[in-house]
Amino acid sequence: MMTQQLLGKLKDLKLTGMAEALSSNFDKPAFHGLSFDEQMGILIDCELSSRDTKRMSRLLSLAKFRYPNACLENLDYRTTRGLDKNLFSVLAACDWVRKGAHIVIDGATGTGKSWVACALGMQACRNGFSVIYRTSSQLAEEIILAIENGSLPLLKAKYIKASIVMIDDLGIMPFDQKIARALLDIVDERERLETGSFVITSQYPPERWHAFLGDPTTADAVMDRLVHTAHSISLKGESLRKQKAPKK
Repeated sequence: MMTQQLLGKLKDLKLTGMAEALSSNFDKPAFHGLSFDEQMGILIDCELSSRDTKRMSRLLSLAKFRYPNACLENLDYRTTRGLDKNLFSVLAACDWVRKGAHIVIDGATGTGKSWVACALGMQACRNGFSVIYRTSSQLAEEIILAIENGSLPLLKAKYIKASIVMIDDLGIMPFDQKIARALLDIVDERERLETGSFVITSQYPPERWHAFLGDPTTADAVMDRLVHTAHSISLKGESLRKQKAPKK
């Protein structure tokens, strides 16, 4: 009876990991043979593990990565791809997020830009940072819909709050002035509040981005805030999809 009351109180306190650990270990003689400090250590470790798991699940649900299984440990550092192992060992610590730095990844179709971006995002989630991943077309559709239904301020607030905003395949479609202006508002407010970083992938190098970021004034403003101090990664080599295609 006492155990059920204790489990109920732990759950009321939202210590569900501790409650589950106590429930699963209560009838085990080995657990009762431990000292109080050792028992508490097991319960606390289970609570921390449970919270980490729930936090990671929540962050991944928010991020909506295109490649949810991407991770830095599986990066392919073949010299033909242009990946700097030393740079990624630095980026893995996520200090770039804490400092509000940005990352720009460019390269031809199929060179793995999206996968690398998702791997960086996954590493950030592991470190407790929130990430929002969108392709440029998804972002444009979200902004258009928000303008039409009057929810643009709420949409902007969501993007401003996230630790990292990922825009994949920038330039796959040009942004009209309304979309570009909304993006600038998000970029500008994130910079003002120092709320985090951008990761942008594109088939085009940054010097060609002006063509699809609205009018020249808006494009200049976006570029000034995102590109000039960003970590630049240029992927090279033939398409990875072509390499994986079955031989005939």
